[in-house]
Amino acid sequence: MNTAVKELRVSTGISGLDKMLKGGLIPGRSYVLCGTAGSGRTTLGVQFLQQGVKQGELALLVAIDEPPAEIRENGRFLGWDVGKIRILDVHPTAKAYSKKVSMVEVAAQRSVGSLREARDDARTDAMKLASPDLSVQSLQLMLRQEFLEMRYSRVVIDSLTTLKRLSGDQDMGTGIVSLLRFLSESNVTCLVITDVPDPTAVEPEIFVSRGEIRLHRLMTGTKMERCITIEKMRGSSHDTVPRPVTIAKEGLQVAAGKKVPKTALTMLQNVPGSLR
Repeated sequence: MNTAVKELRVSTGISGLDKMLKGGLIPGRSYVLCGTAGSGRTTLGVQFLQQGVKQGELALLVAIDEPPAEIRENGRFLGWDVGKIRILDVHPTAKAYSKKVSMVEVAAQRSVGSLREARDDARTDAMKLASPDLSVQSLQLMLRQEFLEMRYSRVVIDSLTTLKRLSGDQDMGTGIVSLLRFLSESNVTCLVITDVPDPTAVEPEIFVSRGEIRLHRLMTGTKMERCITIEKMRGSSHDTVPRPVTIAKEGLQVAAGKKVPKTALTMLQNVPGSLR
């Protein structure tokens, strides 16, 4: 009798990418999603969360780079209803001008709510105070509290690159390893968005994460070419061929059965750290 059980996979919400991943992501693991600005990282991240919501899961977006209202409006432009995606809005220490109080210190605050409720001035009585300094450690504490209150299955952190810049941590590597381990122990499937890693540097998230998905945006002559590669995926076979990407009205789409043009492939082969 055949006792083999089909391995459970987490759909990314992008059928072509799921095909490249041989069914999707392995659940309960953290993955790095990297690329240059404008390559579609946030779009892919929101699609991943939206897919979870469609399946009745709780999904959380940790917004560091972009204001919640901007993410919401971008989703509306693509025709998405992202209202059920939860958001952890993280703000570092800032100074705000008030005619009555002159220069006032405004501590980092966070507001967790749906993207439908997000506003440009999203500062309500429901906000919970957080550490005045944003760091890898303080973010982990915020997430720990959220996971005690809500049973999330999908998380996107956008982005780790900005978190590093804002953090004053001396031992950044240890903090990142601790954060990714905490996410795995919390049994959430997480996409950690970053810039393309420096091939000459040791980036702890690349080594600790269970996989790396990379988005590329290339200029070939006068034409913009987008493509995606799976740089690594531990514990799973995966497509190692770069595949074309388009950003359409429905969001990011991957042509899993097609190859990128030769000019784009040549450029990819000349990028340090790509197609390893």
